[in-house]
Amino acid sequence: MNPSSPNCPSFPRLPLTLDRRAFLAAVGAGAAGLLAGCQTSLQRSVRPPVAFNTANLVGRETGYRFELKHWGEQHALTVAKTDLAAWSSICEEIARAGFHAVEIWEAHASPEALTQAKARQWRRVLDRFGLLPVAYAGGLRAETLEVCRWLGIPQMAGGLRGLSPAEATALCRAHGVLFNYENHPEKSAAEILAVIGGGNEWLGVCVDTGWLGTQGANVAEVIRALGVRVRHTHIKDVKAVGAHETCLLGEGIVDVPAAIQALREIGYTGWYSWEDEPEDRNPFHSAVRNRQWLEAQLRRA
Repeated sequence: MNPSSPNCPSFPRLPLTLDRRAFLAAVGAGAAGLLAGCQTSLQRSVRPPVAFNTANLVGRETGYRFELKHWGEQHALTVAKTDLAAWSSICEEIARAGFHAVEIWEAHASPEALTQAKARQWRRVLDRFGLLPVAYAGGLRAETLEVCRWLGIPQMAGGLRGLSPAEATALCRAHGVLFNYENHPEKSAAEILAVIGGGNEWLGVCVDTGWLGTQGANVAEVIRALGVRVRHTHIKDVKAVGAHETCLLGEGIVDVPAAIQALREIGYTGWYSWEDEPEDRNPFHSAVRNRQWLEAQLRRA
């Protein structure tokens, strides 16, 4: 894959029964073919490339009442509670809100709970509701990469779980799945790139606009400095610097329109994954509003 090519929103829907060699050919070793012509694909696209991140539902199992510091507990509870019926209900609500693409949070398709047979069921549910799985939000390890392969997901976004850039690169290459590091504590492009050793054809960056806002960074400037290493995004707004209380897009401190403009300037043609993990409200109540707001910004940019 050409390292200078940004990610593409139009990944093909892969068959449910690809073996390892076929998957590597389609997504890994053949990644250049998947990502070629991204700009043309975006121009032809009728729908703006907006996805629903299922991490938005971190509070679902406790009635959307929890504290961010207890994320791990919510993760474990979600893994335990997400059966086929729950997954179907989640996907139905996402589709009802007008989304056609989804980023799957690890807790909703955990290696500890999912088998290859169950993954086929998960994928059929996605197909039934017209949802394209475009990314997997979680920690990088062989098991999560295997889930991506089962579900036909071409890329991950999350943390390296202590892996060095060389180790992470080898792991991604072996499984044929791209990985994008999601910024949290970092305040600059240099700090973000340092985590992935500058990045390469397998390692890129998932810009989380909310976390950059929390750190008091200029989101647009960071995006421009990251350049072609930006291959995925989590579009989020927060209420104040120094905290991570999410809010409706456009109502917080993050200049999301400027971030989108900067993404266009660097030639980004990937997905805009809407993320909002409220501790005191149901994100589905604002899902349509946020999708429409984000789509309007993309049409203006």
